[in-house]
Amino acid sequence: MRKALITGIAGFAGSHLTECLGGRAQIWGTHIDGNLENLSSAKGVHLIKCDLLNFEQTSAAVKSAAPDVIFHLAAQSAPSLSIAKPAETLKNNIFSTLNVFEAASAFAPQAIIINAGSADAYGEVGQRDLPVKESARFDPVNPYAVSKATTDMMALQYFKSRGLRVIRCRPFNHIGPRQAPNFASPTFAKQIAEIEAGIKKDNVMHVGSLEAQRDFLDVRDVASAYDILSEKGVPGEAYNICSGKAIKIQEILDTLIGLSKVKIAVARDPSKMRRGDVKLIYGDNSKLKALGWSQKHDIKECLRTLLDYWRMKVSIKS
Repeated sequence: MRKALITGIAGFAGSHLTECLGGRAQIWGTHIDGNLENLSSAKGVHLIKCDLLNFEQTSAAVKSAAPDVIFHLAAQSAPSLSIAKPAETLKNNIFSTLNVFEAASAFAPQAIIINAGSADAYGEVGQRDLPVKESARFDPVNPYAVSKATTDMMALQYFKSRGLRVIRCRPFNHIGPRQAPNFASPTFAKQIAEIEAGIKKDNVMHVGSLEAQRDFLDVRDVASAYDILSEKGVPGEAYNICSGKAIKIQEILDTLIGLSKVKIAVARDPSKMRRGDVKLIYGDNSKLKALGWSQKHDIKECLRTLLDYWRMKVSIKS
């Protein structure tokens, strides 16, 4: 049985990956804030409280886990927050990754490392270059995207110069339960749940731009991609994790409202608009599919699960 170390194990993707690997790996995971609610269903996980910006703590975590595979998922992952706090985002994402690579080089040099980058690094891609391939150049438009472009290049450099077995993953938008409400889909679902529960009295949902088109996957399909890449991916190579098609944010909103039990109005909120937002992007997933991965969950099913999650969360708090 493989030994896996997941950084950011209590986060959105980390908790779903833990469930995906359950029973097929011995799992260690780093966390920092002590909020382990997302791991309530996980059994037999070895938890390590660790600040990845602290090299000694990171080294101790890697050394104690002695992993066969490291899933490096921990990051400040919200582009909107990165605009408000660029220095914090760049420091957190770049230097935590540096510490993971250095610790792996010293204490787990044979481990496969799944580095979770982001398709945000591609930025705005011309229509003729869609679906975007892994060979596309980076053109980041926010500090989060800059940080992920940097760690992707760091992964390539450590593969070339240190021989680390790093696999560069570029997930596109993924959605599902446990995602923070500073992303579009969960903030829509949260507002609907609050309206249904009578917490929001005016039955008005406040939204930003709805025109952008994105490539969405259920987080469970992203977790399964990380799993397959850890077993079949080629070190040094980059892999898009995506559906291969674009969905307009308006369609996400309409689907969620269609699942609601009450009538809901929609109002545009200028404060939720992001300057320089990418208007259209979707990816080429042929490299990933060649390894045996396939999408298992459709978006409507995913959104229904997301809305039910927020209904549960709101009912507990109200």
